Amino acid sequence: MADIDTTISALQGGLTSIPAEQAIAVIDSWQQQLQGNDIAEDLGELKQALQSGDKATISKILVDLGEDTQGAAADATGDVATKVKQLGDLLLKAGNSIK
Repeated sequence: MADIDTTISALQGGLTSIPAEQAIAVIDSWQQQLQGNDIAEDLGELKQALQSGDKATISKILVDLGEDTQGAAADATGDVATKVKQLGDLLLKAGNSIK
């Protein structure tokens, strides 16, 4: 099961430090946890883009996920809100770092 601390830690290490198989496993876990949520749909698109190696699409989806995650942080409270906002910031940074 993916958790926010593990995901934050992986993203802080940089995208290239995450093996593709591990990234897909984390995406699958988050998709299951967020089933029925718009973010889950974005994660499915991200998985497809990773498998095809489409950097432009990966970048766009990571930015979208970052923005959606930051929006979710506004609805959270306390430590959860802080971690969700940090995750959103890291997703935005990752999306904008892909050239």
